Amino acid sequence: MTENKPSFTGQSRIMFFLLALALLFQGALFLRLQAYDAFKILLSDFKIAVVLNNASSAETESFTKKLNSLPGVTDVRYLNAKEALAMPGASSEQNGFEVFLPKEDFLPAFFELRVSKSVMMNPQVWVRENFSKIPQDAQAYYKESQAASAVYLDGVIKFVNIIFGLGAFFFLAFCFLVEAYYTRITALPARFGGLLCGLLSYAAALGTVFILVSPLKIAGKKSFEFDLWPQAACLLLCLMLGWTLSKWKKF
Repeated sequence: MTENKPSFTGQSRIMFFLLALALLFQGALFLRLQAYDAFKILLSDFKIAVVLNNASSAETESFTKKLNSLPGVTDVRYLNAKEALAMPGASSEQNGFEVFLPKEDFLPAFFELRVSKSVMMNPQVWVRENFSKIPQDAQAYYKESQAASAVYLDGVIKFVNIIFGLGAFFFLAFCFLVEAYYTRITALPARFGGLLCGLLSYAAALGTVFILVSPLKIAGKKSFEFDLWPQAACLLLCLMLGWTLSKWKKF
């Protein structure tokens, strides 16, 4: 039996269902982007402070070359005595220097290392593996709280990615099962009505999230970032479900 015209009740149900689904997707996507931005900020701000004691100028220069050759090091900055003393909170944990700075005449050599993501995720192991091979009297210091926060955010991002992947897989499996095994023939106007529901649901959800997060822009934060591929996946999923649900009509 063929249904010749779309049912307003059926289309409205599809519309509300897809709108709720799209809002959940957009909300989760926004939180994922915020977690990713926070992770990038941590990565750009994370550094390892290295203190070299009892070293001559030649030894300091040689030590700088060794630091540059270490795996995962992206940048090495040498701090002279005045720079080290001028840094705000140099003897506090603000800059990762968990050491007491003596008078300027007796300052050791200070280095600031920028490192890769893999090093930031596990700096303790990196310091142990690399600084145990260095014969000089050198110590490395870093903020453990930053490293722990990076591990947590990376876990959140991976968790959300896995949930998105599993959700997309099961929705696609649902669409396949309905199209393959549900034999009821539905007229094209009803199927295109389902596509329209999917498109409108996606647009409404995107606009709603954009409006809700707009106060962040007033506060000086990044309010919304349109990430092309996740948004394209959301739109495609809404269209496919609208197309399939217009045939299924079980709710």
